[in-house]
Amino acid sequence: MYKSILKIVCCLILCWVVCVPTFCQAVQSMTPDESLEARQKMIAYSKQFVGVPYLYGGTSKSGMDCSGLIFTIANDAIGVKLPRSTSALYASVRIIKDSEKEPGDLVFFKTVGAKISHVGLYMGNNQFIHAASDGPNTGVIISSLNESYWKNTYAGAGRFLPAVGEQRLALAPETGSTDSGKQGGNPSPVVSDSLSPSGTEGSAATGSGARNFLSRVVLDGTLTGDWTFFSADRFHLLFRGVTLDAHARYSGGTLEPGFGLAFSYDPAMKVFQIPLLFSLTVAQGIRVYAGPVFSIGNPIEPDTVSDDSPSRVRGSIFPGVLGVCLQTPSLKAGKVNLSLVQDIRYTVFNDTEDGALPFVNSLAAGLVFSIGIRVTFPLSNFI
Repeated sequence: MYKSILKIVCCLILCWVVCVPTFCQAVQSMTPDESLEARQKMIAYSKQFVGVPYLYGGTSKSGMDCSGLIFTIANDAIGVKLPRSTSALYASVRIIKDSEKEPGDLVFFKTVGAKISHVGLYMGNNQFIHAASDGPNTGVIISSLNESYWKNTYAGAGRFLPAVGEQRLALAPETGSTDSGKQGGNPSPVVSDSLSPSGTEGSAATGSGARNFLSRVVLDGTLTGDWTFFSADRFHLLFRGVTLDAHARYSGGTLEPGFGLAFSYDPAMKVFQIPLLFSLTVAQGIRVYAGPVFSIGNPIEPDTVSDDSPSRVRGSIFPGVLGVCLQTPSLKAGKVNLSLVQDIRYTVFNDTEDGALPFVNSLAAGLVFSIGIRVTFPLSNFI
């Protein structure tokens, strides 16, 4: 069993080191012709969503927000998984001059305060498709950058596909009439709809390489209560202490690598542990992690603390811990975001001679469920 766990841990670390750069290179290695085809597919695919109602966090024809529309178009039309929030989108693309934008690029707006809060897909002829949350027309609509409201809130264009070039720009699709506000009037400001697996909002893209890197770093801290529902000899709810962890991840790709440090005290086993966590955020709200664990104290098997002779065990440094964390959509609170998390992890314990524990005893000692709250904030909010 331990060999299987070791293989899983090695695979996770390998993915963390190899898969993310490989995916990023796949998009950038497109030829101009391939990029042109991808851009045409996105624009053609996007038109079917015109009229879909606005829904915060939505990514389907039942309802969409602005970043959800872009995420769905790129994912379904060309198989590219973009970040799920407006801020992360802005941080992950290459910011280009307004004169360089091509159909299929993204256009960004500052509709709420001084930060990027709205995004659309540029369609050519100064038109873009987006999901508006407020104004005389809401939901997925086609608007013009010439309209006074969008002209005044326009923040710039960003590119995630290679440039096509003027000679290949035969897109200029017929996008239909613009319909985002009353003739001669300004639509009401749209509400920021940034939403992601970790709940990030806000952005800071810069021309500096170091600053651009930092703008994609997302920090979070999590406090959980830990529990299990069985010990080696019976089923019952058992409090397994509390865990506090700090984590940083690099956002912007399909797989988002991260690193964290946790502090955990388990009164049922009389042990304090410090796991080092290498993680991958693999989908919206799903994080897998693994890493070595350093134990302080002489742990005992759960539910034996009151025995005359508690069953002693030994914590394993490596393999240490393997887990999956699920996160709910976040709620914004000032510069940070709050969300609930559910964590399932398995920590390896051996007997006092470093031999394997019986299966049930190993499961009772190592399998822990946690529920708690996470505070998330992009580093760009503070630099």
